[in-house]
Amino acid sequence: MKTSAVIITLTTLLAACGSQADSAAPKSDAPAAADQAAPAAATQAASSEPVSAAEEEAARAGQPSQAVFPVGYRGNWDYSDTGCDKDESGTRFVITADEIKGYEDTSKLVALETLEGQGDAIRVVLENQSSDGDKTIVQTLRLSPVAGVSLRVEQDGKTVRANRCDPV
Repeated sequence: MKTSAVIITLTTLLAACGSQADSAAPKSDAPAAADQAAPAAATQAASSEPVSAAEEEAARAGQPSQAVFPVGYRGNWDYSDTGCDKDESGTRFVITADEIKGYEDTSKLVALETLEGQGDAIRVVLENQSSDGDKTIVQTLRLSPVAGVSLRVEQDGKTVRANRCDPV
């Protein structure tokens, strides 16, 4: 019974990869086929996401890595021109090393790509959790050339500006 299940699983796996399976394949072939299919699928999924140089280097070394926001982006920001003057503001957000925490949501940094030739600009992939549900978002963040006193956030073709609340 177990041999039949392994053969069916192996046949399905090989058919999905575009190969034909021999229905009499021995049980010992199943782990080898699964080991070959898994890295190919992982490579296809990983190649479409932006990564930082540190992530790429760690991946090549076989070490886990975690994307982090550059220091200049970290701190307290507010979308409102007068929001930084208030103790509490519904338009304030904080960028930490690996998150953007807003009034009603938190976005965990998944991947980061520095945009060459565009000043201090980065493209980030974020896993967002909010009352509207969980979703993956991609944003481009641009620091102002004047000591990072403002930040432009681009998403879905729209740009908004945030002011730094922390002293520079």
